[in-house]
Amino acid sequence: MGRSAFAALSRATARAAVKSAGAIFRRIGGSAVHPDWSNRAARCERCPLRVVSGTASYCGRPFHHQPSRDVTDGCGCPTREKARDPGEHCPLTVLNQPATVRAGRCDCKWCA
Repeated sequence: MGRSAFAALSRATARAAVKSAGAIFRRIGGSAVHPDWSNRAARCERCPLRVVSGTASYCGRPFHHQPSRDVTDGCGCPTREKARDPGEHCPLTVLNQPATVRAGRCDCKWCA
């Protein structure tokens, strides 16, 4: 593995660790939960990117199984925790195309 690949993997792993810590903090009531998280999670359960691993549902393959990915692979986060986070967005549009932000407006499944 080259230096740039290792650096990219290290950054991705650090982001995943921060997201995981945020999810734990949210579960114990330490931070905000999106008010419509249950509907967001329900949309994830019907998504073509959804993968079930063990007892959890993920946005794409779990991050630890596929640390290198693009938007069409999903983010690898557990869907329920992703849906609870007010700062998260779905990686896809309602047409299952990569979501974008234009002029401050997101066109993901959750925002559209």
